[in-house]
Amino acid sequence: MYSLEPFRKQLAERKADHLLREIPPLTPEGPWVYREGIRLLNFASNDYLDLARHPSLAAGAAAAAAKWGTGSTGSRLLTGSLGIFAETEAKLAQWKQRPRALYCNNGYAANLGLVTALADSTTQLFFDRLNHASLYDGARMSGAPLQRFRHNDPEDLERLLKAHPGKGWIFTESVFSMDGDLAPLRDYAQLSRKYSVGLVVDEAHADGIFGPEGRGLVHALGLENDVDVVMGTLGKALGCAGAAIWADPVLLDWLINNSRSFIYSTAQSPAVLGAVQNALEILHLEPERRTLALQRGTELRNILHSEGFDTLQSQSQIVPVVLGDNARAVSASQFLARQGYWVAPIRQPTVPAGTARLRINVNPGHSFEDLQNLVAALLKWRQSESHFL
Repeated sequence: MYSLEPFRKQLAERKADHLLREIPPLTPEGPWVYREGIRLLNFASNDYLDLARHPSLAAGAAAAAAKWGTGSTGSRLLTGSLGIFAETEAKLAQWKQRPRALYCNNGYAANLGLVTALADSTTQLFFDRLNHASLYDGARMSGAPLQRFRHNDPEDLERLLKAHPGKGWIFTESVFSMDGDLAPLRDYAQLSRKYSVGLVVDEAHADGIFGPEGRGLVHALGLENDVDVVMGTLGKALGCAGAAIWADPVLLDWLINNSRSFIYSTAQSPAVLGAVQNALEILHLEPERRTLALQRGTELRNILHSEGFDTLQSQSQIVPVVLGDNARAVSASQFLARQGYWVAPIRQPTVPAGTARLRINVNPGHSFEDLQNLVAALLKWRQSESHFL
């Protein structure tokens, strides 16, 4: 048998470096979560609009399962493209005001398939250094030359575009998942036109929050005609699962024929698509949810700044608190759990070494008093840490 000792040793090393990852068993209850029987106010969830347990989404899932079954039974290109997929894609296209949408099983699969279908060894890829791991994995699989520009730095991007002319694609997130800041999309759109390269924007953390009816930052900035491809997830602010890609129909047909993660995956459960349809309706009917999510983000940053905490350049519902090393981030998270708060510690390789942090995600289920109490608990941790130094 293969020796497990190398794995055991490396896991022990990761634990010593405060880098060991474990799966926490959680039971949600509104803005709360139960972990090992302890009730914690949840500030780690990507459920940015507090929709995941909404009765309308559950009803939509149940109705779709009753009509279409619990499983799609195959890939979209074989038996899996049930009628509810066309229905949902039409509603997604209408929501984003795009001619067509393509539903994918999740954001990771969508990004992986996007990069590998659009790029090959003759294509230059221009990536923000903080792009999501799914985009970087796609770049590695594509075999395309990869040029990384400094985070949110159009000047550095233009330097690379000049140095590597020809066929290429710019890839960026709109709201960055670990920093909560916004990409300079107008500058990127201008560079895309100037150098005749494509522009792909990952709106995973912007959809549902920014723009009219939560269409994303691209729409909020009026750039819907300047971005070639938009990807967005449906398992974050929309409280469901899956992802979608919006692009010219020619590009979507290309993806259907060349995106391996799309071609070779069993299609999503119809129940999920039923929930997605109802989530889109709530975005239209309850705009106050996204307004309140952004308001809570601003309020939390203001409180944290007044106490001297570093939240980087966050402008969204994602508020990082940079603590530096891994041990401090883990210590703070564990302390907050003992105080009744679930806040995830984020460490390398998810973020660069030396920038370990707490990532606090707020949503309409949190009150202003909740934010005040959370920061008060964080101050207790800081005081206790100082006591032992």
